[in-house]
Amino acid sequence: MKLNKKTTGALIFILLVLLLFFSKTIYTYNMPEVTGTRPKRGSLSKLEISSGIAAWADTEMIYASCAGTVGRVFAREGDRVERGQILFEMDFNITAAQRRLAETDNNISRLQADIRGSISRLNSIKEALAAAVSPSGANNLMTDLPDTETESQLPSVSGQEGLITIEIARARIALANAQFAYEIGSMSRNDFTNAENNLKALLYKYEADANDIEHSVVLKQIDLENLKLSRETIQEILRDYRNNAVIRSPADGIILEMPAERGKFFQENILLASIGAGNEFTVECNISLDNNFVNQGDTCELSNASHVLKGTVRRVRPSANAKTVTITLISDNVSGGETFNITFEKNSSSSFTLVPNNAINQDNDGYFIYQIKRRKGIMGDEYYLDRLGIFIGDSDHQNTAVLRGITFFEPVVLVSNKALNAGITVSLKNPEDFFEN
Repeated sequence: MKLNKKTTGALIFILLVLLLFFSKTIYTYNMPEVTGTRPKRGSLSKLEISSGIAAWADTEMIYASCAGTVGRVFAREGDRVERGQILFEMDFNITAAQRRLAETDNNISRLQADIRGSISRLNSIKEALAAAVSPSGANNLMTDLPDTETESQLPSVSGQEGLITIEIARARIALANAQFAYEIGSMSRNDFTNAENNLKALLYKYEADANDIEHSVVLKQIDLENLKLSRETIQEILRDYRNNAVIRSPADGIILEMPAERGKFFQENILLASIGAGNEFTVECNISLDNNFVNQGDTCELSNASHVLKGTVRRVRPSANAKTVTITLISDNVSGGETFNITFEKNSSSSFTLVPNNAINQDNDGYFIYQIKRRKGIMGDEYYLDRLGIFIGDSDHQNTAVLRGITFFEPVVLVSNKALNAGITVSLKNPEDFFEN
């Protein structure tokens, strides 16, 4: 059978197309297949997600005003209560309070007597020093000393002041006699100096005693005031114990903790109950240590199955491994103990040249990207790679800011199915995004 010219030409054309297709397929079979993307201008979007538990910012605490036993109980932990609502009753040990009052009165009396005694001794020392020391003071002990003195010249005084005055006067007599003996040559200079130092030491001793007593009196007066306040507290408890026997909620809220159980004994100032009050809560969570975009005053989103709310960052505290963020949350529908997912997000105020994080490579020479270029090849247009060194700045979860190195918006390699090198020919999956047909 003969083939006409048209049929023969068609067969030859089909054969050429098939040869071209298979040749190009074989040519590109071992090439790395890459997907390209373009650098773009934009701002970084910082994002970090953490979790935390809500706790009441305002907690009312109820303590035992004095030792007692819990009577009837009308509420339990987790109950929502109103201000003034009865929580439980207390049976106070009035006898113990009365005994404490008597002990406090005795302590006050003893301390007052001790203070009076200290003040009396202080006055005696001051008066004795004023009477025994010459007007020029202890730094000039030779002033007004007679040629000699004897014990018959000691002042006529009595009591504690007299004992101190006599002791100082004897030291002055000894110094006067030592001076006389030194001047006539019957005493050495060293013995005379010792007599002078003895008088100085005695005067300094009583001056130091006076200072110590003054300081002690001040401390004792503080203790006395504290005892008086304690006595007033006990007296108030005794006057109002009937009111204290009924414990009421100090505010609207939810009972967080209530150790008070019927028949349980509590000492004074032991916690009986705590109540979460108000609609303000605090939530603490941890963020990464290198997070530098969450700051005091920022807002964040708190969400769980029941709520999506806004919170305010109150404080950021760094530690060894993370940063602890304290958030203030205001809501009438939240309860303490709820767990929230917390989203921190912030866009940078500046615009940058951005490249997807996956497009950034690094070797010993620094950071670089692969730029996709087109050239004429044996099979027509082909694509090859050029290595471009860059300097990077900040980044977020998607993009990195390139500070230097990119002066174009031509395509760069985003992903590849094989290892890449500069200059190699590649198969580009999405050429239509960057190059004209």
